[in-house]
Amino acid sequence: MGKCVGCGLVQVVPMPTVREIAKLYDEDFEHFEPYFDQEVVHHAYFKKKIEEIIRKIPDQVGNDKKCLLDIGCLTGILLDEAKKVGMNVAGVDISHDAVTVCKKKGFAMYEGTIQSLGNKIHPNSFNIITAFQVIEHERDPLNTVKRIYKLLKKDGLIVMATPNYSGLWQKIMGKRWFGFAHPEHVVLFDFKTMKLLLEKAGFKDIEVKNDSPRPFPLSFAFTRGADYFPWAAWILKPLGKFFDHFNLKNPINPWDDMIVFGKK
Repeated sequence: MGKCVGCGLVQVVPMPTVREIAKLYDEDFEHFEPYFDQEVVHHAYFKKKIEEIIRKIPDQVGNDKKCLLDIGCLTGILLDEAKKVGMNVAGVDISHDAVTVCKKKGFAMYEGTIQSLGNKIHPNSFNIITAFQVIEHERDPLNTVKRIYKLLKKDGLIVMATPNYSGLWQKIMGKRWFGFAHPEHVVLFDFKTMKLLLEKAGFKDIEVKNDSPRPFPLSFAFTRGADYFPWAAWILKPLGKFFDHFNLKNPINPWDDMIVFGKK
């Protein structure tokens, strides 16, 4: 990883090619297993995110008129929750497997990226565009956010979540931090660089803050912790099994995700 001395953006050096990144998404159905295993958790999280999004859209735009595009929609859990409140929804994903899953659910889908799809997605079409755990995968995040700006209607809302490079957990975990754990993560942001990114793309009323935790069972935090800190697995795994007996939820955001909102 290298850090820009000017703006503070962190990125992989050298940057992988488009083809190298695309290969990471070939036949990736096995990557969905954690989402299938924890669907209840993800539904609860995205239900809260949709409620938060609705509060930020003008009241005169009824749910039945809100058009939402989810970039990197994976298995379509956010789309499920948006559809439940009456929104018109569509998804984009580079993964053919993800697109297949979402089409089976009946969602309108685009396979590719919002850049590669070009005119297949029309400008000024959406009230809301979401991208959870996506921007850190983009080789050219500024052009991606500029494209989102064009696809939004006037006063439309962009919502993105991504790991916070300057968060406490990155400092504690060092090289084992979640943000470094995936080869798809080619750029990493903090509050400052994220706000600057949206400003350069033309967005206004930008809000960047710590995201809320996903309500995983508390036991999950210990068992996953054993993966990141194998030297402490001898105590973390037994603690995970112990907390399996209690209906307790994880109270923290262990990946230091931040969430950003901006208006066109």
